[in-house]
This record gives sequence, C-alpha cells and structure tokens, in this order.
Amino acid sequence: MTKAEYTECSDEQLFELMQADNSDAFEVLYNRLFYPLMNHAAHKVSNLQEAQDIVQDLFVTIWKKRRQIIIQGKVVNFLFVSLRNSIINFYIKNRKKDQREELFHYFNGFFEATTERTIHKNELEKIIQNEIDALPEKMREIYLLSRNKSLSHKQIAELLELSEHTVKKQVSNALRILKQKINYTLLSLM
Repeated sequence: MTKAEYTECSDEQLFELMQADNSDAFEVLYNRLFYPLMNHAAHKVSNLQEAQDIVQDLFVTIWKKRRQIIIQGKVVNFLFVSLRNSIINFYIKNRKKDQREELFHYFNGFFEATTERTIHKNELEKIIQNEIDALPEKMREIYLLSRNKSLSHKQIAELLELSEHTVKKQVSNALRILKQKINYTLLSLM
C-alpha cells in the first residue's frame, strides 16, 4: 500500500492494520489524530509541553499494546477516552505529594511535642496515603483532583463528565471518611 492509499483508509481500518504490526498505518493514524487530541489535552492541562507529552505517551502505549486492545466503536472515541484517563492520571501522579502534606498539616495539630507521642512525618504521611488509597476508586480520583490540582467541582465535573452535585458529594464523603479513619488511627496509636 502506498502512503496515499493509507490516507484513504478510515481510522478503524488503520487501527486494524496497525494491530497487524503495520507501522505505516500507525504513522498515518498518529498524524491524523495527534493535533485534535493535543488540542483537547492543552485545554485540560496548564502547560502545552505537558499536553504534548501526555498525547505522545498515549500513542506509545497504544503502539506497545496494539495486539491486546479491543475497540468496540470508533477509534477516535477510544482515543479521547484514553486521553481523558491519561490526563486524570497525570493530575493524580503530579499532585500526590502536595495532598499528603495538606493532610499532614491538618492532623499535625493533634500531636503534643513529647517524644513518646510524636509520630514522624513519614509515618503520618504513610497512614494518610494508606487511607486515601483505601477510598473507593472514583471517590479517590475525584478527591485527588480536588485537593491536589485544586480544581473546582465544576472543572472536575467537566473533566470526568459527571454532574457538579456528584463531584461535590464525592469530595465531601471522601473528607468525612478520611477524617474519621485517620482520627481513629491516630487515637489508637496514642
């Protein structure tokens, strides 16, 4: 097939060829969809370079896992959903440290400065992170976007395609659960 013939193929046909290890089909699909995906990512993250990295990483992952991926529906829809998940993971990964420090400062007030009652910062951070990791997946995702990236409920709702009320409720529930569990854990250590 010539390069011109590849451009005549649909996204789905290119993806099928790509799954058969056809790098030319992958290149045409990449060139066709990179900029629409990049434009979308640029609206969701604050840095153009980060948006470009996210989209490039997405395509690298798709190439590596091309034989395992099963797409039901349009390839472009699959790519935009995958991009959304990549952006969420980007926010979560880049903001975990800030979120742990925020909770550390909140709970640090419960401790007296005596040697036998002092828990080192790393131990407290581990307790906090374990409790965050124990949250239900969607609640944890929403909580981390709210606390780590300081996104508004409206921004999170748009990013995750949920109602603003659902996001507000999930953040509220996450805070309530974390405060209860961490307070219980801290009291049991004293």
